[in-house]
Amino acid sequence: MADKIKQIQQQIKSKIENGDELLAVISYVPLVGWIIVSLKSQKNDPLVEFHKDQAKEINLFIVLVYIVLWFLENFPLFRWLFGENQLLHPLTETVWILSLLGYLYVTFVGIYKAFNDEVWSYPFRETIKEKIEEIYKRFIKNKQDKS
Repeated sequence: MADKIKQIQQQIKSKIENGDELLAVISYVPLVGWIIVSLKSQKNDPLVEFHKDQAKEINLFIVLVYIVLWFLENFPLFRWLFGENQLLHPLTETVWILSLLGYLYVTFVGIYKAFNDEVWSYPFRETIKEKIEEIYKRFIKNKQDKS
């Protein structure tokens, strides 16, 4: 048992001394981790860049969900339906709780994978990125057509 503990301690020590895994793990700190890593990272390590980008996407998603739910609960046009003690307020609370649990799950799995020097994408990452890029290109094209 003592040998196993020493082996785990050696693994942790080697990963902290290397620094790349530590930066990849720091990128998953909620809301500011990927910003810190963007400022601290001098070299272009693919592992750090991957986890930094993924953490940024995850954090931007949870912020977007929060903004949409806040807007539904507080904007006068929707407040009568989604506001506190209203008909659909349990729906917004459920969406918030589920998205927060999903955010925490994906974040902790990302931290675990980053610490173990692995590249792991959250489910449907590439599909979501392609759809967003398609919408963005369509928006730019429509804007250019109007000009």
